Amino acid sequence: MFSPTSTLRPPFSISPKRSLIRWSALTPTRSSTAARRKRVAVNALHPRAALGRAIALVAFAATALAARAEALRFDGLVLPFKEVVVSSPVQSTIQSLNFKEGDTVKAGAVLARLYGRVEELDMLRAKAALEKREFDFKGSKNLYADKIISEDEALKNKIELELARLQAEQAAELFNQRTILAPIDGLVVERMREIGESVTATQPMFRLVDIDRVYVQFYLHSEQLVRLHVDDTVKVRCTNGGADAGSADTFVGKIDFIDPRVDAASGLLRVKVLVANPKHVIKPGLRAEVALE
Repeated sequence: MFSPTSTLRPPFSISPKRSLIRWSALTPTRSSTAARRKRVAVNALHPRAALGRAIALVAFAATALAARAEALRFDGLVLPFKEVVVSSPVQSTIQSLNFKEGDTVKAGAVLARLYGRVEELDMLRAKAALEKREFDFKGSKNLYADKIISEDEALKNKIELELARLQAEQAAELFNQRTILAPIDGLVVERMREIGESVTATQPMFRLVDIDRVYVQFYLHSEQLVRLHVDDTVKVRCTNGGADAGSADTFVGKIDFIDPRVDAASGLLRVKVLVANPKHVIKPGLRAEVALE
């Protein structure tokens, strides 16, 4: 019989404790979140993960180095090894011109002669006076040895001989200034005067260039100097100006000069590379590319 005082029991029992455990498994708690973060940290320290990061760093470094090596290429300009403007040292008239544009000259070759008849006559007169003084000095030397003339007379003749020698050298130098000589081996690239024209002192007459060797000049930033030193070997790529005109050839050069001054406005400094050019295939004025090894 059903007793009114008895406690009703359902056909099943629900444990509050078990119900709480089930809900805790379904609901994230602070302890479970911390555990998951710990597992992630442990996985990050796994050898495979460390190896992957190392490979990525190496790949990045290799890419950076390749980019840096690729960046060390500079555009330059070809310049002659020497360029000289030959001027007249005196005022006179041109009598002869011995070379034209495009001719090859050697140092000391006579490029031109100026009118100098008056200077030539002065030189001949001074030479004759010198010969007379030399003869007088020899005679006075013998007379002094024989005690015929005094020491003062012999010394006077010696001084006159020295003065005559100086006057002869001066006259010869003035005459030689009428002869224009080539100061270097090279090519005549410009002849600025013609026969019969008058020239004044320091007025240009010829322009000579030496391109047996050429300079390739370029500019770089001061922080790039760590890769450059004088006498370092570099590669120069330039358009061929010889028989295969238009094609680009690669030449080997050597760093000859690094300007110690840095331009305050641009932060650049000047570098010159010396390149052998015996066949004159590299023409001054061409653009060139300098690659640093």
